[in-house]
Amino acid sequence: MIDRKVIIYPTADVLREALTSRFLLKLSDRLAKRQRVDVALTGGTDGIAMLRTVAESPLSAAVDWSRVHLWWGDERFVPADDPDRNALQAREAWFGKLVENGQMPESHIHEMPADTRSEEERANATDVENYDAVNKAAKAYEHEIVKALGKKQAFDIALFGVGPDGHFASLFPNHPALRSHDKKTRVIGITDSPKLPPMRISLTVPFIRRCRRVWVFASTPRKAEAVSKALSGYNNPHVPSSFAGGDKETLWLLDRDAAANL
Repeated sequence: MIDRKVIIYPTADVLREALTSRFLLKLSDRLAKRQRVDVALTGGTDGIAMLRTVAESPLSAAVDWSRVHLWWGDERFVPADDPDRNALQAREAWFGKLVENGQMPESHIHEMPADTRSEEERANATDVENYDAVNKAAKAYEHEIVKALGKKQAFDIALFGVGPDGHFASLFPNHPALRSHDKKTRVIGITDSPKLPPMRISLTVPFIRRCRRVWVFASTPRKAEAVSKALSGYNNPHVPSSFAGGDKETLWLLDRDAAANL
C-alpha cells in the first residue's frame, strides 16, 4: 500500500512557493550526493504556475542546472509549435532562459516526441494511422529513457497535477491506458483521450511507481471532489490519481480549497 503524506497550505500562492522551495532544495540535496538528477515535469494550470515560481525563486541559484535532466510525465501529441504542448509551455515559463543562458544544456531537455506529420496527413489520418503514429512516439520515448537511465530507469522526482475528474498524467477515469500493468512498459500512446487533444503520450502507472519521489499537487475548489475521492482509497479506476505513488516518497501538496472535502 502507498504511504501517502498530505500537506495542506492556506492558499494557492503559498502552495506554489512551498512546492518550489521543496523542489529546489531537494534538487540541491540530491546533487550533493549524485552526479545527475532526473525530474519529470507536469503541465496544466498548477504545473506551469509552479514553474513560473521556480523561475523567479532565489533558491534557483543554488542548483547546478548543468547536472539536471528534465523529462515529462505526459504530453499532448501535437506539432512541436502547438501552444497545447506541455514542453513548449514549460520552456516559455521557465527552463528556456536556463538554456539561453548556458546554465542547462539543450541535450538535457528530454521532451516527449511531437507529431511531425503535415497538417494534411493529420487531417486525413485513419484511426489505425493515428494509433501507429502515437505508439511509435511512445516507444521512442521509452527507448530514450532506457538509454539515458540504464539500470536505474526511474526518475528522482516526478511531479503531477490533478484534474477535476481525478486524472493525473494522461491517465483518465476508466480508460484502458490505466490498466497497463506491464512493468516493462514505461510509456504508452493514447488516441482517445476524453479531454482534448485526443492523442497523448503518458508514463504508465508501474513506471511512475518506480520513481523515487512522486509529488502530486492541486489547488482551487474545483479540484476538491477529485482530491477527496483519490485520497479516500487506492487504485480506484474511477479516480486515476488514486494510483499515484513513489518508491520512496508520495506527497500530496494541496491548498485549503483543494483539501476542503478531506
